[in-house]
Amino acid sequence: MPRNLVAIMIKEALFLFTEGYIRLMIRVLHIVTAFPRSDDEHSMTPWLVSLLKGLKERGVESTILAPSYKGLGDQVVQGISVRRFRYFIKDWETLTHDEATPVKLSRKPWYITLVPFMLFFGIKKMKKLIKLERFDLVHVHWPIPMAIIALPAVGKIPIVMEFYGAEMALVRRNILLKYFAKWIAKRGDYCIAISSYTASLVRDITGITPVVIPYACDFPTKVNKPVFPEKKSPKNLLFVGRLVERKGVEYLIRAIPYIRREIDVRLKIIGGGPLLNNLKELAKQLKVDDIAEFSGIVSNEEKDKAYRECDLFILPACFDKKGDTEGLGVVLLEALSYGKPVIASSVGGIVDIVKNGKTGILVKEKEPKEIARAVLKLLSDKNLYLKIAENGYNFVKENFSIEKIAEQTYEIYKNLLDAI
Repeated sequence: MPRNLVAIMIKEALFLFTEGYIRLMIRVLHIVTAFPRSDDEHSMTPWLVSLLKGLKERGVESTILAPSYKGLGDQVVQGISVRRFRYFIKDWETLTHDEATPVKLSRKPWYITLVPFMLFFGIKKMKKLIKLERFDLVHVHWPIPMAIIALPAVGKIPIVMEFYGAEMALVRRNILLKYFAKWIAKRGDYCIAISSYTASLVRDITGITPVVIPYACDFPTKVNKPVFPEKKSPKNLLFVGRLVERKGVEYLIRAIPYIRREIDVRLKIIGGGPLLNNLKELAKQLKVDDIAEFSGIVSNEEKDKAYRECDLFILPACFDKKGDTEGLGVVLLEALSYGKPVIASSVGGIVDIVKNGKTGILVKEKEPKEIARAVLKLLSDKNLYLKIAENGYNFVKENFSIEKIAEQTYEIYKNLLDAI
């Protein structure tokens, strides 16, 4: 065989191998509003970190594009490359990260002046990234408004847009934002929503029907079988989440006087937020401050301990004055993953997780007496308590595990690339 022919065959084989490897390793740029600033930060988006780790096991290399926070630059966080872009004076780069941006804007409307700067410099960073690096896909989280940053990739790189609900609640109150949402959603090649509720909002506003892929739940290690707290006193009730109106913590506190008339209970409230002092004052007014503990923001270890020690988890979510509510309810997934029975309001995406009488108990929003009745019912019925705890755990394991969600997301990426 001629030497030059052998060389050509070797070259061709190397090309095919390299091309196959490149297609196997999918590189995705995730555009987000916030991402952990250190390995040990108590993240607002633990499910996103879990998803990226699950995708990595499937050959997906993820890069994060996020706004800076007080001058913070590029980082590697939990093994994930994070590219941050500066958008204003260092001390004023606080539009994102410490709390959800819509919540911050509702409390401090003047922060809206920072949004154009964030988007302008985000676009500038985006142009630079796609020019210097090769990405197979762009995955935009919170497309309103973060999809604007992805515009330089339109028509060049497939774009996945993922909606979470809070941004759509904001959009539906403004006719101009509705037109913008409809226009920007059509710039994407694929649309995801985290719950059936969020999907309905997206469909009603944009005319696009998203595929529902929920949060991924990272299961704790060494979860014991559910144990009915028959002789335990006091019984431990738990809430975890931001102390904002849509979480409905006020109604949980108002339920405690009804509950303590029948049984001895303790309520632990984990989380910080603008309503912290108001809720503490309410507990004093109702004379339940002796059994209501406000723990604030705690470490992952403390939160793990609270989940393990609680007897019931309660998410009394509601629609707030602006029409916003829970897009899904990630804390419900966390509680169920510990084998704990849950009580929650039948609003928003919660109904995708809590199936009344099967995986939890659903109550009407803003109804303290209903919350109290549900608590007393579960803590007095051993069979129901154990059934709901076991069913809830199995339901989350089957439908919300990292493996399941990462595989669904990977299939979307793969199908989009195969269609090119």
